[in-house]
Amino acid sequence: MHSRRIPINKRVWSVIQGTLNACLSVLCVAAVSPGEATADETTPNVIVILADDLGYGDLSCYGADDISTPNIDRMATEGAKFSSFYVSSVCSPTRASLMTGSHSTRAGIGGVMFPRNNHGLNPDEITLPELLKNQGYATAIIGKWHLGNQDMFQPLNHGFDYWYGTPSSNSQFYYPTIKKYAADCVFREGYTRDGILKRETAACPLVRDNVVIEVPADQTQFTQRYTRETIRFITENKDKPFFVYLTHNMPHIPLHASEKFVGSSKRGIYGDTIQELDWSTGEILRSLKELGLDQNTLVIFTSDNGPNTGKGGSAGPLKGSKGSTLEGGVRVPFVACWPGTIPAGTESDEAITGMDLLPTLTKLAGGEVPDDRVIDGKDIGSLLAGKPDAKSPHEAIFYLRGRGVDGIRVGDWKYRTATDKAPKVKKSKKQPAAESQSKKVSVETLYNLSDDIGENTNLIDEHPEIARRLKWKLASFETELRKNLRPAGVASER
Repeated sequence: MHSRRIPINKRVWSVIQGTLNACLSVLCVAAVSPGEATADETTPNVIVILADDLGYGDLSCYGADDISTPNIDRMATEGAKFSSFYVSSVCSPTRASLMTGSHSTRAGIGGVMFPRNNHGLNPDEITLPELLKNQGYATAIIGKWHLGNQDMFQPLNHGFDYWYGTPSSNSQFYYPTIKKYAADCVFREGYTRDGILKRETAACPLVRDNVVIEVPADQTQFTQRYTRETIRFITENKDKPFFVYLTHNMPHIPLHASEKFVGSSKRGIYGDTIQELDWSTGEILRSLKELGLDQNTLVIFTSDNGPNTGKGGSAGPLKGSKGSTLEGGVRVPFVACWPGTIPAGTESDEAITGMDLLPTLTKLAGGEVPDDRVIDGKDIGSLLAGKPDAKSPHEAIFYLRGRGVDGIRVGDWKYRTATDKAPKVKKSKKQPAAESQSKKVSVETLYNLSDDIGENTNLIDEHPEIARRLKWKLASFETELRKNLRPAGVASER
């Protein structure tokens, strides 16, 4: 008799695997004699705090002198601070990479998701919360999702047990007819229950588990509410491992802070929002300590992309900003603390990425990284642990923008072949036509980031052989990427 292999849907397999793991946990606990450690006592809790549009120069531990962030600074001094942490240049791709452990383009998400889109993170993707959930974790996303607007793309369908936050950016509207509304939904600013479904679009809502609970959301209360929800969730799940993905809306525009923090910084409302994020981080750290969970909880603070420099953000010594593959658009703060595990005062300039969180956290939880697809992220556990000989597991860092690959970093060398817009110059009668043109120009550049972190001196003429080698590696990667793309999910409705 011949056996036949029957394919199993990812969701079904996830349920089966979770059930098996739960059964194994019961058997393991039963087999442990008194005094021995159980899995729950050794499996770390994880909190990933993701700010929105916070730049390299927006925290005092990264050089800001007009924004005070003592709690995040304490995370750095008592844990680890990384100075070469890379993400995508805009938000949705970074979030897709963090969830899948892959380059966002590989996972079908090439750019920012907008309400008009009918695509999102494919339900067949295997996500970080799913992998942790299979290891017995309680999982929550508190804050912004931004990986698809329809229900099929929402967090509860990607491994999260609980969601409290916004479907996308706080600046974006949504289509009211694709959402459910709570019986006690709060309607503000002239919105009504009878009128909401007659609207073509509506302002940013607040959602709990796919159900709208307030519209428009009171954005001055985002950080306060997210902090309370995070503390509530970790308190309710203190007796089991948990994963909280706290994705703040700030400091994305429109900028809002609660009354207590308005006027608190030296950098206007932009700085106020970040000082409130720091307060939030401190409240969470304090709660972990009060619950006796601080020694067994890894807390990470980072950002989804570079700053909006036109609205108060700073990339510090880096050139560029949000949307650019210059360092200022893709290199952001990354601070991690885990008392007793991460040595205090650890600092590293080794290049790591947001994609690395999936394999690293999955391994910490005792799980296995999927081997049926390309996972670009690498395990950075030895770097987090502060091992003195730890090096970046990446041979190269690739700079993706949209569906293209703009550049590559190998060691200290960065090669970039990007199409930029020349600055617009108002033409006058005396000005030659060539000086007034605004057209796209392709400029190849080569920088040594150890000597020139601000990307000011193009060394391509001095080191053409290095440029050729990096250009070849970039082209080889782009060829491989095109061969191993996975599609985004597509919804039937708008």
